[in-house]
Amino acid sequence: MTRLQACLLLRLIPGIGNIRAKKLITHCGTAENIFSAEGQSLLSIEGIGQAQLNALKNWKKWLSQVKEEMVFIEKQHIQCLFYGTPAYPITLAFCPDAPAVLFYKGRIHFPDRRLISIVGTRQNTPYGRDFCEQFIEEIRSINPIIVSGFAYGIDIIAHRAALKNGLETVACLAHGLDKIYPTAHKKYMQAMENSGGFVTDFMRHEAFDRNNFPRRNRIIAGLSHVTVVIETAHKGGSMNTADLANQYGREIFALPGRVNDKKSQGCHQLIVQNKAQLLTSPSDFLQQMGWMDRPPTTAIQKQLFVQLSKEEKSLYHLLKDKEQESLDILALQGQLSISRTASLLMQLEMKGLVRPLPGKYFQWI
Repeated sequence: MTRLQACLLLRLIPGIGNIRAKKLITHCGTAENIFSAEGQSLLSIEGIGQAQLNALKNWKKWLSQVKEEMVFIEKQHIQCLFYGTPAYPITLAFCPDAPAVLFYKGRIHFPDRRLISIVGTRQNTPYGRDFCEQFIEEIRSINPIIVSGFAYGIDIIAHRAALKNGLETVACLAHGLDKIYPTAHKKYMQAMENSGGFVTDFMRHEAFDRNNFPRRNRIIAGLSHVTVVIETAHKGGSMNTADLANQYGREIFALPGRVNDKKSQGCHQLIVQNKAQLLTSPSDFLQQMGWMDRPPTTAIQKQLFVQLSKEEKSLYHLLKDKEQESLDILALQGQLSISRTASLLMQLEMKGLVRPLPGKYFQWI
């Protein structure tokens, strides 16, 4: 069995889902090892019971659908990123519900890149449009990948601004790669694929409806180191994405507006609830993220140590005398949540102080 076959089976077999699939892969090493593993050993995994074990044993029931999907993937030149491999975005790998396989078309290289998600209302104002365009123009010096959802409004404004400024941009889709929505944005597809591309964890045959968007939003939130919210009401997809980013322990910035402007009420709510930082200017954003410049790794360790937070220093003391340590152990010994520890490690990685290793292990450089 190939890795792609195994990952597609995990997507199709009822009762597995992303969280259990990730636990199974972590336990077995690879997706394909799951289907040759001793059944009783799988029962030791949290969330795996006899019902899941029986479903996995009946994997051949879904083989015809897997073969059809593989033909489509090959014919459309779709590429696959597998959880647990170096090419898989480490930011997304930290999320408990990360997909076993991510499908994409385009030219994307996620490792060692700064990823910024920009989301907002579909009915943006000139204020939101102008800020979004200016923001992307002024942060191009750090060469980030701009992530959004390819929807009307702020999403497509962000994608277009990224392309205009020579940046890579990634659209996270709420459907398989056999279609594009909205159809009015098909004219941007070629430019997107030449400088970024499209990603999804939806398969070709899956129905496209409004319930897909929250699942898509978790990819937008999970892919990025930081989510920027530009104009949103109290409810909607942007708020859902921001809540997910908050759950994942990621940084969030929100653009303020007039107090009585409905399209800014969601941003104000995020700021008041201390879920998001106030977004005032691109330079302040870069300063807050510690991305003002990018000196060589060898030169920054001593310079940055004095600037580490108390929690970051705690992780340093836990890692400095060890060859490597796991995320779970670091969280336990540091008395922090998994999501908070993951967020801190990501910040240290961006500062050039920590190196991620396979299997959620980390090493102090």
